[in-house]
Parts: sequence; structure tokens; C-alpha cells
Amino acid sequence: MKKILSLILVFMIGIVLVACTEDLTLPIDTTQEVTEAPTENPTETPTQVSTEQPTEAPTEGPTEEPTEAPTGEPTEGPTEVPTEEPTEGPTEEPTETPTEVPTEEPTDVPTTVETTTNNTTTEENTTSVTTQEITLTYADWGNPEINRALADAFMELYPNITVILRTDITGTGGAFTQSLLNAQAAGVLPDVFVIDNVPTGYSNGMLYDVTNFWNTDPDTQLVYPNIRDTAVYNGTRYALPSFQFVKGIFLNLTLFDQYNIPIPDKDWTYDEFVDIAIEFRQAGISEYIYGIEPVHYTGDLDFEIIWPTQDFANIGYNTWDGQSFNFNSQAWIDAYQAKLDLWAQDVVIDYGNLSEEELGVYGEGSAFLQGYVAMSIQGSWELWYVDHMYDNFGYEVGFWPYPGGDAGQFPPTILDYTVVSSQTSYPYEAYLLAKYMSFGREGWMTRLDAMEAQGITYLDRFPVADYSEVWDRIMYDDLGGPSDLLFYIEGVQESIDLFEYSKPDVDKWLPGYSAFWEWVGNDDNDYWTKINDGTITPDVFAAQWEEKINEFVQTALEQYE
Repeated sequence: MKKILSLILVFMIGIVLVACTEDLTLPIDTTQEVTEAPTENPTETPTQVSTEQPTEAPTEGPTEEPTEAPTGEPTEGPTEVPTEEPTEGPTEEPTETPTEVPTEEPTDVPTTVETTTNNTTTEENTTSVTTQEITLTYADWGNPEINRALADAFMELYPNITVILRTDITGTGGAFTQSLLNAQAAGVLPDVFVIDNVPTGYSNGMLYDVTNFWNTDPDTQLVYPNIRDTAVYNGTRYALPSFQFVKGIFLNLTLFDQYNIPIPDKDWTYDEFVDIAIEFRQAGISEYIYGIEPVHYTGDLDFEIIWPTQDFANIGYNTWDGQSFNFNSQAWIDAYQAKLDLWAQDVVIDYGNLSEEELGVYGEGSAFLQGYVAMSIQGSWELWYVDHMYDNFGYEVGFWPYPGGDAGQFPPTILDYTVVSSQTSYPYEAYLLAKYMSFGREGWMTRLDAMEAQGITYLDRFPVADYSEVWDRIMYDDLGGPSDLLFYIEGVQESIDLFEYSKPDVDKWLPGYSAFWEWVGNDDNDYWTKINDGTITPDVFAAQWEEKINEFVQTALEQYE
């Protein structure tokens, strides 16, 4: 019966979408741009480079994952996964606590009193599950086989709920969000979906206020505090943190051996990282060897975004302190200048300015993947690099923790988010589904079972909550020995050990952030060209940027009051 109902619903949705989207052109709210995955969830600040860099800023903004793997292989990651980065890939992610689902389902239907709050829907709900036969729909850009396994397990817990996985919501990153907007206009928005830009969803009225569900769910108290505080606006929550991806440094360990350069300890510093990069370039320049490949393969270095977080325990991603950005700090200015210096010294491979000889050597694609770059700054959604480089070129590769600074090592993490639709007729049940598909404890155990069934040997994303049984399953095999999920790739486990000190990104949830980066690169300002030409320096534009980004963010946050 569920299958018949599912087929009927899919057929009806298809008819509605065809009818409603043929002439539909729905621009995303101009106050909050939809962000294209570079490759979120991604998702990082677009910062331009030295005098030899291309004149356009590498767009790393509101998503951390590349939309395509450098070699053409899909990768999964925060906001997209390699189909891209994104949300499910060679591995899966995490979380939940005591009973996510009542062992006996209450018989009463949740009573609701509907109110409206600035383009969003909020309802005061009792947290009891309906006994009616209902259908919920779900959409994301992740691994369809794992999604199917999760949906099936959820339906076993709730036999009266049918879950349909929406395959008509396509694309990743900004394209996925545009598909959601089209579905919203047609009145067929999924009950639960992932989103690469929470402010876009809010400003377009797509999101349901899940504050009450979250606050009364004991499992949410196990979400790491630095993650739990994200996507909350004046005490109101519109999104659930789903997974965390960790940034780190790929090391070509074979290349270290070939050049007789000592492999650094995993508790290394960013000064050591820079010194090693320079040493490789000097030793290997005649053989077309570079020290560093930038973020997202053709993107930029992320020093000013991450280095201050390593020098000051109370400073967050890109100097965000919970109230404002601090670009005019000496730490941010120095980190930005260090980035420009490395570009100028030709230590970082610049794919926009390769010589004819280099183009002949590298061809198309990533020089790091082919063994011509010692280190690559990437996120865990690219952990497929390790098998790819060994299978195709025989290179041993590790994924070292991001190097620390004066205050220690604080892993930079990239978050994905799942939301409940403002159009859902069953908000509490939709919340339970969203939780199960993302951060929930039981969902994580199902996810790990599905990964094992698929032969996936390592995680590329991780739980956002401290569920002891989930982490035990991740860390240990059936015999109590170390599990491949963490130990298959050297260096991953050391990053995970530091998760309680992680510094999450703001790209997908902080309003005004992406609008600021558009302002930086618009024709009137054109900061990227000025920086590349050397006509403006970080100690000059830092104060200008700090004033403007805080203005954008504070103005945008006023929408949520």
C-alpha cells in the first residue's frame, strides 16, 4: 500500500511541477544570494591572491566543497558532495542520544496553533507522533543508497509514516536551492531538505521554526556547543546542524621521502607548514614541483580565515567572535600578508598562470593528484584523493590536521544543515525525519550499517554530537581494534581527537556574509584587481572590510528580530 501511495504522490508532484515551473523564473531574494558550491557545506570566504593571480576572486564563499573533483571524480562534502562535496561520499557522517524514537508511539495527534513570523511558519506543537497514515518527502544531494537505507529504517520505526525520496529536486549548492524555490512556488516543497544557505531559505519563507522541537529534545544537549550555537537567530532556530567536515592538509608522503624532507609531526604549526612549502619549491623547481595547492584546487589560500583561530582561543572562523568580525586585528592582517607573500614567491601553484612547459607536464586537472605538489589544503570531503593517488600513481598520502598556532590546534570544520519545510502538514514528524537523516543517534547507527554494506571504509564527514555509542562504532571494529573508518587514512584520527576545540564555519548560516563578498568583488569596488596589482595592501583594506562586513551582517540579522 505504501508503494502505491508513493507512486501516486510522485506522479502528482511531477504533474504540478511541470505545470508550475514551465514559465517560472524565481530569482532568489537579492538580499541573500544563493551560493554555488565551489564546494560547499564550501564554503569559504572568497579571497583573491597575489600580483600573479587571476583578476577574479576564487569563489569559496557560502559553501566549502568543489562542485567537481579535480580529476572529474565526484566528491561529497558539506554543501555538496562530489557529485559533489558533498553530503555523502566515500564515507558518511554523524549523531544522536537516548531514545530518538519512543518505544511506544503516543496515540494523540500533535495539536498546533499556527502563527507567522516574517516569511516563516511557526507552530506551538506537542511533541507526540501522529498515529494517522501520513507521507513525508525528503530531498538532498547525498548518496541515494544510504538515503534509501535511512528512510527504510525510519519507516520501520514509524510504520504509519511513508517516506518518499524526492528525485525531482536536482543539482547541488545553489542549483539545488533554485530547484527548491521552484518546488516551493509550485506548492510541493519537500517536508525535509538540506540547504546550502539558511538565510536564503529564511528570506524566501521556506523554513519552519523548529526551536521548540530542538529545545525539548534531550539529544540536542549532546551536540557540541560550538556547533549547537549556529543557525540560531535571537533565540530562534530554523536549521539543524547535520554533519561536520574537517579541513586539513593532504601530504604526499612519497614526495617527502623522494626529496628527503622530514615529515612533520601532526601537532605542527602553520610556520612549519610555510617553511616546508618553501623548501619543496626550492628543491623541486626544476622538476615542476610546488609546495602548496590551494583550497578547492584552483582557489585561494585560507590563512586569514584560519590562522587567527589558531592564535586566539576565543576567536572564531574568519575572526567572527559571535558578535562581529575583526579584520582590522593584526593577526588577520599578518595572515593575509603571509598569503600574498607565498603567492609572490611562486610557492603556490597558480593554475591561472601556468607556463607552456607546466601545462605540458600537468595537462588538465590537479597537479597535486599527479604528484607535482607536496601539500594541498582541502576538506575531508576530498578523502577519496588517498585511494585515487595510490591506485593511479602509487603515492602514499596522509591527511594531517590543520596546523596550529600560538593558542594550539583548533580544527576548522565545515557544517551542513537540514531544515523542515514551512509547507509541511506534519512538522513534528518532519523534525523526527530530519533528525534521523542528519544528526540523530539512531540514524547514525543506520548510516554506519549502510556504509558497511556498501564497502565504504572511511568517513568523510562526522557526527555533530558526542554520542558515545556512535563514536565507539566509528573508532573500533568488531574485535575492539582500531576501525578503518578513522584509521584507514593517516592523520584523520588526530583531527577527530581535537573536535571539542573545533572552530565551525559561518558560510551557510550567517546572514549578510555572502552579500559582503559580492560587495568586495563588484565593479565599483573591484578589490581583487587592486590587491593583485599591489595598489592596496591588507593593512589598508582590513579596516574598510571590517566596517562593511559588520554592517552587512548586522543589517541582515535585523530581519530575524
